[in-house]
Amino acid sequence: MDTQQAIRFLLEQGELPTKEKIRELTTPEPLIQVEKPKPKNDGETSLKVVQHFEFAPKKFNVGEFTSYFRNRYNFLKNILLNRAETANTTSISRLAGFRDKTTIIAIISDVKKLHTGTLKLTLEDLSGSITAIVSPKNPELAKKMQYLTHDEVLAFKGSAGKDVFFVDDILWPDIPQKTVPTSPDEAYIAFCGDVHAGSNKFLPKEFGKFISWLRGEYGSPAQKELAQKTKYVFLLGDVVDGVGIYPEQKKELDIGDIHRQYDLVAQFLAQVPDDKQIVVIPGNHDAVRLEEYQPSLYKDFAEAIYKIPNVTCVSNPTIVNVHAKDDYPGVDVMLYHGYSFDYFVDSVEALRNAGGYDVPEKVWEFLLKRRHLAPTYGATLSLPFADDPLLIKKIPDVVASGHVHKARIGQYKGVNIVSGSCWQATTNFQIRVGHKPEPAFVPLLNLKTNKSQMLQFR
Repeated sequence: MDTQQAIRFLLEQGELPTKEKIRELTTPEPLIQVEKPKPKNDGETSLKVVQHFEFAPKKFNVGEFTSYFRNRYNFLKNILLNRAETANTTSISRLAGFRDKTTIIAIISDVKKLHTGTLKLTLEDLSGSITAIVSPKNPELAKKMQYLTHDEVLAFKGSAGKDVFFVDDILWPDIPQKTVPTSPDEAYIAFCGDVHAGSNKFLPKEFGKFISWLRGEYGSPAQKELAQKTKYVFLLGDVVDGVGIYPEQKKELDIGDIHRQYDLVAQFLAQVPDDKQIVVIPGNHDAVRLEEYQPSLYKDFAEAIYKIPNVTCVSNPTIVNVHAKDDYPGVDVMLYHGYSFDYFVDSVEALRNAGGYDVPEKVWEFLLKRRHLAPTYGATLSLPFADDPLLIKKIPDVVASGHVHKARIGQYKGVNIVSGSCWQATTNFQIRVGHKPEPAFVPLLNLKTNKSQMLQFR
């Protein structure tokens, strides 16, 4: 926030706006988006880390939560204001006595479903709050009602009554239609889902087949040719099964030492030919903090992986650009493990009805529409950074996730959507929570045709 906003905020909190307090609120956070050095470019591959998050530990205060939500609101509000449908927009504080149709841009702070099916929302903007009524009588509006969730920022079209706003339509920030550039040469990205090395349900035979395929030693002649043209391999988190991640996990571990779990993965990755670039993000089973963003795998635990020359470890989430050359800009790929998926599959009626964990591509569509990887605060553990790392500011060409152990391929407004599979059989814990994994599948994206296919290693 700027100086005037800081002064106003301190006064609202009943605090004296001293120079020190103003400086604390206006000094940029130690959240850094950096371009990390790319691995050696051999002429056939190119890898550039576009968005990577690093953080110098600090103490957070209550005011930073306010800044977090204000900054998120303003970013999404500006997106919505650029829409033609929001030309007639006003603030909540100016609705009193307003009788014409209008639009407000607000965050949902509460949702209540009445026995009639009507939704009673509490909406807030920077000027105040108001109760909004959303009726299911309009079929199109009734469909949208099933997708609403706490803390998302939307445009609400309708009319004001006495201390109430009657909603006629709802608009999400959404992403524009995108045309993904295509490569002049044929090259592929392989999306490798959760490995879970160390689990007694880990599938070393199947994972070994995948590594052998990357080496050109497994499969039919056509499949071996495909492997030769696969230049990028993305590991989408949960590289290891971890220790103490869920109740009684110890009973389902073959390797109880976290260092040895990472050493096992390194033994496999070290066999991948040097002409293939490997990108690794962490997940909720890895030995890093749970709060997102998550930093790169800690070297103290995953030292063996860092020693592999063609491996790049990055944060979760991250954006990397691959295969740029000559007049071809390459493609931007957003990697996100997908820990927030659990919350939205459980709490959003329309996602449950669409298939829940079986349709991760629908969850991605849900998040892209909201321009945020966890629009409900608490959907995943996160810290109140003023520059929210979970906002989708830069629209990628590809989004990819793991976590749900389902390999799926989709597309939304031109953006390719990929969900990785896993290399772990079904655990007792997954049975209890209703997960039905489909292991040993690998989605492949052809950068020349922008087409995807699925490989199976069982």
